[in-house]
Amino acid sequence: DKGAAFYKDFGMGRSRGTIPIQIAGNVRYGGLFEAAFGMTLGEIVDDIGGGTATGRPVKAVQVGGPLGAYFPRALFDTPFDYEAFAAKDGLIGHAGITVFDDTADMLKQARFAMEFCAIESCGKCTPCRIGSTRGVETIDKIARGIEPEKQIELVTDLCNTMKYGSLCALGGFTPYPVMSAINHFRDDFKPAPVAEAAE
Repeated sequence: DKGAAFYKDFGMGRSRGTIPIQIAGNVRYGGLFEAAFGMTLGEIVDDIGGGTATGRPVKAVQVGGPLGAYFPRALFDTPFDYEAFAAKDGLIGHAGITVFDDTADMLKQARFAMEFCAIESCGKCTPCRIGSTRGVETIDKIARGIEPEKQIELVTDLCNTMKYGSLCALGGFTPYPVMSAINHFRDDFKPAPVAEAAE
């Protein structure tokens, strides 16, 4: 009964009003919440979501569903706003937020995104069909320590091809979680140290 003018007062920039957000994953208070555009990602995760269910530090938050970008704590000051997220190479999508604590392996999360795309691909376009399959293989090589820097360059090239050459959002959005994981959590893409034998 308040009308559009009342809701227009909420939000910021071109993102006006409120949005239903879903908070899930390793979070203390998961569920469906209505929030005004413009709240920071940190306010949503820490104040509404209550941090992690395990009590461990938040490592990453994926916003926008399984093909959304991963945001590290360093970007928790980002306002929940379409333009602000686009400026950080992210997307709001359906406003699904998944929380990960500091035990999450972001290489595995990047692989999951490529595998998800490979399974869900309709096969019509080559960038999605072949790019996602090669993406899984390439990330597996990184995990095994096979020329990791060379493989990261290849994954980056695959992601650019998928983002700009895919016919639909499945192939076009798969690069968001993959590249954000690589860019923000590079240590997870380094080979595990080999234990030295005792003398």
